[in-house]
Amino acid sequence: MIPQRTKHLIELNMGSIKKHIDLNYALVDMGKMHERLQLGESRCFSLLSEKEAGYLESFKVYKKKLQWLCGRYAVKKALFEYKALRKCIVDLSCVDVLKGADSAPYIHQYPDITVSITHSFPYCIGVVSEKRIGVDVEKNFQVENSLIKFFFSEREKDVLFRIPDLNERNAQAIKCWTRKEAVSKFLRLGMKMNFKELDTVDDVLEAGGYKIKLFSFLCDDCCLSLAIPSSESL
Repeated sequence: MIPQRTKHLIELNMGSIKKHIDLNYALVDMGKMHERLQLGESRCFSLLSEKEAGYLESFKVYKKKLQWLCGRYAVKKALFEYKALRKCIVDLSCVDVLKGADSAPYIHQYPDITVSITHSFPYCIGVVSEKRIGVDVEKNFQVENSLIKFFFSEREKDVLFRIPDLNERNAQAIKCWTRKEAVSKFLRLGMKMNFKELDTVDDVLEAGGYKIKLFSFLCDDCCLSLAIPSSESL
């Protein structure tokens, strides 16, 4: 389950991003969704479209099924808020949140709305915006040197290995990783992104023809990063 303090920090920091870009988001507790699935509660599927319900049945691995389901709930709740603020009501069971050819999620009925999804149990966040955006959350984990070696830029490695405190170094490594993931989602590249060439030390970078602004927040037991268009390219 999501700790209340962490939930508050995520909501506080996501709210602060709204000063820089118009977005709507929803945080879904994957632990609670897991419990409902185990109890066979029908409301777990109440927001799914007919197409989504059929796709859900195709999952053979339970973890993937839970991640996919939570992602759809998060995006649809964010979309509902987006529409409500514009005095529109939408039947979420008639909305299809699909995966495109680039593996990035999109809303079939609203192709002009950008979608970004991230999950790291028990956290799942869905974001919608009229501008490009990428979001990533990671539960704190031990970042192995092998991951840093193969996926971090030379400048990132130099900064990290100058930090004497191992806990602080690990926290900064997680921050770098979430930034890379957020940028890859912003660019809709996923794991096709060359993470080693992506330097996330600075808060503004250029990649894929875009100037991107990065925000990162350490929220107790997880790290949250977002990539949005910089003010110069909004």
